[in-house]
Amino acid sequence: MEKTKLSWEDVIKFEEVKGYGEHIWKNYDQYYYVTEEGGIAVQRVVYELPKDLFELLERNEKSMADIHFKLRYDSWPPKVTQLEADKNFLRDNPELLNNDVANQKLFTRKELEEILPAGSEILASSDS
Repeated sequence: MEKTKLSWEDVIKFEEVKGYGEHIWKNYDQYYYVTEEGGIAVQRVVYELPKDLFELLERNEKSMADIHFKLRYDSWPPKVTQLEADKNFLRDNPELLNNDVANQKLFTRKELEEILPAGSEILASSDS
């Protein structure tokens, strides 16, 4: 979703929706999400916040971080755990499993047999 051309000075004239730390503002029937983005040169940005997304926030079905991600990237954040992400990375880069007991422990013996290149030594794994 795209940022609006509104500035902070425009938004503070609207009604602040309490409980969101100056992130959610309302002007008539339109909601706005205000946040800071950027690396070195942080800027305050304003997004139009569709009512359906605001309602997800109100019902505690989505967090502020989830809503910000959705507004910024027009998709929901991935639901992959760090462990799943690590395992996927290692599957794509099986050479990193060679001679690495800690990484091998993330997989079962059967998984390692499938992932590791032929002739690689299996140092650690569970049998399940």
